[in-house]
Amino acid sequence: MTDTGTRIRPPQLDAVSTTAERRLVPREATLHGFVETVTRVGGFSITELDPITPLLVRTENSLYRITVLEPRGRRILVQGGTYFPESTPAELEGSSLGGSLLKQGWIATGLRMEISTDGRRIVTSRVRSMEIHDGLPGPF
Repeated sequence: MTDTGTRIRPPQLDAVSTTAERRLVPREATLHGFVETVTRVGGFSITELDPITPLLVRTENSLYRITVLEPRGRRILVQGGTYFPESTPAELEGSSLGGSLLKQGWIATGLRMEISTDGRRIVTSRVRSMEIHDGLPGPF
């Protein structure tokens, strides 16, 4: 009996396929690409602000009122969005593109804030604008 069936061979790993696979990774997802992005966009570190500095941060989906409590520890009060209907103690972990690379304590346009509270991490939509705000508006 002769074998007339088709045999499926596993894909070979070679320089061509490895190079092609590397091109599929967005530049921002690499360390060098993330550093370029963070350097290029406007932003600031809350660790350089004074305690009780009030901030307004508008993302694609929400408006957040943030009060810096302890800049070096990145401790804040945050209100806004779905997860913070009331003023909530939290830590601003930093900003990311939504992946594993994070610029600690940083808020930047085009990046997502990552905020931790009660053992959970909230990742916001992308930041559109942020400002230090002297006269905060009324409740949202």
